[in-house]
Amino acid sequence: MRTALLLLLLAFGLAGCGPKLVTMKPLNTFPEPLVEPLPVSVGVYFPPEFASFTHKEKRPGPSGEEWTINLGAPQLQVFRAIFDATFTAARELDAPERGNGGINAIIVPSVKDFQFALPDDTRAKVFEIWVKYDLSIRDPQGEEIGHWAFTAYGKTPTAFLKTDEEAIQAATVVALRDAGASMITGLQRDPRIREWLGVP
Repeated sequence: MRTALLLLLLAFGLAGCGPKLVTMKPLNTFPEPLVEPLPVSVGVYFPPEFASFTHKEKRPGPSGEEWTINLGAPQLQVFRAIFDATFTAARELDAPERGNGGINAIIVPSVKDFQFALPDDTRAKVFEIWVKYDLSIRDPQGEEIGHWAFTAYGKTPTAFLKTDEEAIQAATVVALRDAGASMITGLQRDPRIREWLGVP
């Protein structure tokens, strides 16, 4: 009887340590950026690995949880909204060097790093997300002019969230909104970017 009970408890413990899957869906609402568009036209190329970005990680420690976090859909949604609002015209390209046709520059975004922290990591009842982005700014022929990197951050408390997956989803939404705010500020005000884009 005791052996059966131990096996049952072990089975429940293993079930709790199973793979964690977070598939982000497009955001229901994303505030329309209220900015004056820069007087330039840009081409935007979203690499396949950006459009379907997925982070996979086996967590350290006794639990050894395996996490898969896919944030491609809302990430594209946010970046498209920011580019559309920030520039007079933003046209998506099917290759990073096919930008001829009245555009001032080409922008190629990428994810350079993705990290997340669980309450067990920080000993605080919060879930945190960090996403390091890079915008490669190129001339109309695809030759690189410069890079602009920034980090988006999001966190959420565990209160009112039923699962770890829901908490990671909520923190990721906050991080994506932070990414949008960072891009608006950088594209509008950073003198290097304005020079690279040919903004008067």
